[in-house]
Amino acid sequence: MASEIPSTRPSPSTHNVQRPAVQAVNSTLQLQGSLPTQLNIGDSTQAQVLALRETQQTFQALLRLSLADGQYKTLEVKTNQPLMVGQTLNVTALSAQQLSFSLMPTHNAPPATRIDTNVLPPGTLLEGKVTQVEPSAQGGFKMTVTVANSALAGQQLQIESPKSLPLNTVFTARIDGAQQLTFQPLNTRLEPLAINQELQKQFNQQGSLGQLFKGLDGVANDGLTPDALKTIKQLLAGLPEFNALTDPKKLTQSLVNSGSQLENRLLGGALDPASQDMKAHLLRLIAQLAPMLPNSNPTLAASQSALLSQALPSLLREQLLGNSQTQLREQAMRFPLPGRILQALDNPNDLGSLLRLAAAAVSRLQTHQLSSLGQTHTTHDGTQVTVWQLEVPARDQAHIVPLQIKFQHEEPTHKKNDKQITPVWKIDLSFDLEPLGPLHIQASLQGSSISSQLWAQSDATAQLIDHELAHLRDRLLGIGLTVKDLTCHQGAPPEGEKTNLQQRWIDDLA
Repeated sequence: MASEIPSTRPSPSTHNVQRPAVQAVNSTLQLQGSLPTQLNIGDSTQAQVLALRETQQTFQALLRLSLADGQYKTLEVKTNQPLMVGQTLNVTALSAQQLSFSLMPTHNAPPATRIDTNVLPPGTLLEGKVTQVEPSAQGGFKMTVTVANSALAGQQLQIESPKSLPLNTVFTARIDGAQQLTFQPLNTRLEPLAINQELQKQFNQQGSLGQLFKGLDGVANDGLTPDALKTIKQLLAGLPEFNALTDPKKLTQSLVNSGSQLENRLLGGALDPASQDMKAHLLRLIAQLAPMLPNSNPTLAASQSALLSQALPSLLREQLLGNSQTQLREQAMRFPLPGRILQALDNPNDLGSLLRLAAAAVSRLQTHQLSSLGQTHTTHDGTQVTVWQLEVPARDQAHIVPLQIKFQHEEPTHKKNDKQITPVWKIDLSFDLEPLGPLHIQASLQGSSISSQLWAQSDATAQLIDHELAHLRDRLLGIGLTVKDLTCHQGAPPEGEKTNLQQRWIDDLA
């Protein structure tokens, strides 16, 4: 749906208009996490309200905090003061868990009727909230919206559209020109707070894929229905050989069957009943195993959410874990996704444990999916960053090796010196392969230029890779690429502030 920003009349002059001063509102914000290390008690800065949700008599807000080093930090807070998406706040750190804030004084400037494309070039995505809707004299509707991102954050735009958006609707629109916006489909957007909350939930519930498949390898046939046995065989048969992933076609097929695109495939009607989609098989296995448990309610098998609730009670309690919600979100967004081992499936007839392992594996896949959504965003200069994160378990002789993969595509919408900037592809790989040990690979491709760094935790493996880098460089040059950087380090890749986060896992199967 396209909406035009009218420019047939100039914006009214404001310098001679007398307006009453709006007094700042002072209140406090309760942090749902810890204070960023860059912000000391007593320091002040600005924060932008990205999302807001009302919870009984309080409000839960997602803030983007501006830090002194030019970086930003996303925080979840609670307050009893109603805020608005797009508002800019002056915040001061009162303690490690509390901020005071004041609303920036407003001057009731009239809504803008055009966009400066030198500041926000075509292709930039705007996020905002509808604050006023009224019929237009020319037909259609006139809407006032408050912008929540970019250089226009906190400012108002007046747009005209043949269709109306409900009041308080949060929207995303693409800038097509100084007077043209195109609204993005609302059903493709998810509210940030909802993503964060579901991400934390799934992260708490996730468990190792390797542990599940090891358990499936040794599961007894006695007591299982033919359908359950068939699903287990399909899951095991769908595991590729690790060496086979060097074949582009087999790698592509493994990525397609990883479960990361199950929902899209179902919506598009592209899921073949004979598909080897791992997530589909896991959900089918859960539905087949749940009614077989003692004292189980067969009707639960019809509901995936009920099944997961039955199979997977709350595995972690915040007071036992010792981590805040914000820290949990940061752990869930970390790559590679940290592993979590549940009780071993020592008894092959323990269907309850097998069910919980399968449900934990589904939660792990969904953690990857939600993390992809949480990392997909638009930067201040309009660059669209899209992330796909997934996991592919593969066989390496007698071992099950989960291969974690993260793709990141950066599509600039602006130009530099009147030249379009080439998009950037980034890829992260993480796996633990015997006898090499844990390996992590980062690569970046822009046009025909490639850079890559490798980390090996084993010193012997790091030396081996370093010795082979010259051969890798020659192969990359041989296919027409320009190699900018190619290095290997001993140890683990740096994780910044998240390096010091501690993890304590609770075995929920005991």
